[in-house]
Amino acid sequence: MSFDLRHGQQRFTGALLLALSLMPATTLAGEVSVTGEGKVEYTPDSVRLQFTAREQDKTPQVATEAVKGKMAQWEEAVSAYRNQLEDYDSATLNLYTQQLPPAKEGEQPRSRAVASQSVSFTLPALDSLNPVLQAAQSSGLEYHISEGNFFHANEEALEREALGKAIDDAREQCEFIAKRLNQACGEVKMLSTSFGGHPAPMMMAEARGKSGPVTAIGDREVTVTVSATFEIE
Repeated sequence: MSFDLRHGQQRFTGALLLALSLMPATTLAGEVSVTGEGKVEYTPDSVRLQFTAREQDKTPQVATEAVKGKMAQWEEAVSAYRNQLEDYDSATLNLYTQQLPPAKEGEQPRSRAVASQSVSFTLPALDSLNPVLQAAQSSGLEYHISEGNFFHANEEALEREALGKAIDDAREQCEFIAKRLNQACGEVKMLSTSFGGHPAPMMMAEARGKSGPVTAIGDREVTVTVSATFEIE
């Protein structure tokens, strides 16, 4: 029995071409990945503060009374601004014993009673910051202020604004690329976001204890990055 290989190949090729001609025309969509960025600059309008009254003495009673006296002075000194202090929390007095090394060789170790009490709050009106600091200083309270104490009361809205700008930037990039390819930017296949902030150098020095007044607060920036993959049609 003989078989014509050339004749069989011709029949197979013809059947393949016929099948392809009957298939509907389709467009294979591509994808493009872009990174969009949104930035919003702002100036902090609020500050978180914590002041501490601390005293030590040979006897716990003396140290405790001294701390209570400082706290009473603070309450009186800040009374004109008391209604501006939000989330006000006056912690309970803390008392412990501190062991000190002997003053001279051969002597017994010494012990001191240390009493402390802290007050923490949020101040949404920065115009009142320096008077509040002065009230703490005049009362002998300890504190420390750095750029981390300052924030914006509506930071969530600022982040959403930056996110919107980042998404718009990503979509604009996709549309630009698609137009160059004589195509259209289609649906989003993948989207991820990354939030970050960049405080500008502050125009104030760190404030500790009885330092000078805070004169100015530096601007900050919230940044959102969006990584997106779009269909190209």
